Amino acid sequence: MNRREKNYFKAIKWLESLNLNKIAPGLTRIEKLMKCLDNPQDKLNIIMVGGTNAKGSTCHNLNHNLNKSGINAGCFTSPHLHSVRERIRIGNKKISIDEFAKAIFNLKDIDKEHNIGATYFEILTALAYSYFNDNNVDYAIMEIGLGGEWDAVNIGNPEIVVLTTLGIDHVDYLGHTIEEIATTKAKIIRRKSILITGWGKEYHQYIPKCQSLTYSENIEGWISLVFQKLKIKASLEIISIPGRFEKFKNFTLDVAHNEQAIRYLIEKDNNYQNIIIGILSDKNAKNILKILPTKANIIVCNLSTPRSISSQELYGIAKKLKYRCSEYDSVKEAMDSVKGQKTLVTGSFYTVSEGRQYLNLKGHREL
Repeated sequence: MNRREKNYFKAIKWLESLNLNKIAPGLTRIEKLMKCLDNPQDKLNIIMVGGTNAKGSTCHNLNHNLNKSGINAGCFTSPHLHSVRERIRIGNKKISIDEFAKAIFNLKDIDKEHNIGATYFEILTALAYSYFNDNNVDYAIMEIGLGGEWDAVNIGNPEIVVLTTLGIDHVDYLGHTIEEIATTKAKIIRRKSILITGWGKEYHQYIPKCQSLTYSENIEGWISLVFQKLKIKASLEIISIPGRFEKFKNFTLDVAHNEQAIRYLIEKDNNYQNIIIGILSDKNAKNILKILPTKANIIVCNLSTPRSISSQELYGIAKKLKYRCSEYDSVKEAMDSVKGQKTLVTGSFYTVSEGRQYLNLKGHREL
């Protein structure tokens, strides 16, 4: 490992010491952090993407099409599959290891000097806003991490907001009803924002006043409407994204991790001999599992994170639901077991990340 790589991994080590899995809603810390950086978010043209599902795919496709059309766009997404640098890119180019490490150490010094106590996600959000401003992007595409109102990304003032889909997710933080979740997700909208949404009309009552509201039901429609609002004339290209209905040999890998996303995934194809699944503890595992086709063998596994529901617990739930089921200690062991049979790997970003590593797919390393 050379000096540059050592420096990079040192930066990652500090970042992860902030607790990758800590969720601490609120804007107080990010406000302090951004003030120390001279509020770069206020100097950017922001397209903010919220909702329940398809946020990442929308951001990646919007980034691709804007840059293809000659617009210099930056894109911030979360979580990542393999490298934290996937979250911050201009065009298709990830932030370099040198730029990343330098920015992280600067934010570390600011955080310590001002006793801010910023979280992992807040540090990365601040890095993205400052990096995009330093590089004079025409538009910063910013994906909401969790919810909306109290998410760190919401420190910015979006010119355009895309609210993708609406479903039950993160109930411990966003509320237990669709109405409560809609209310908090919609609070990324400003009075002067142009809103593009896939939400049904029955949920428009939870959307604050804004400059305009336009509806479409899919990614291509949302991107097309963004282009119309920006007065850009160009043909659109919907690209494939790692971990989103990604096929390799007998495997299909998809990061679907809530009921709405799993249902959509199974509607695309329900003809699997095996479904390898690992689920995080903040999800409703029973509701997710009962969507799966009964003819498939359900293979539950542990994930390499303390946030994972244990394979033992998942096995018990699957058995109560009368599924044919087997249990493995890891995604690798589960994938070893299927012997060329048609298999879906799903349930979380962690499941798919480990699956892509097993298959040595492009981009599966940190560097």
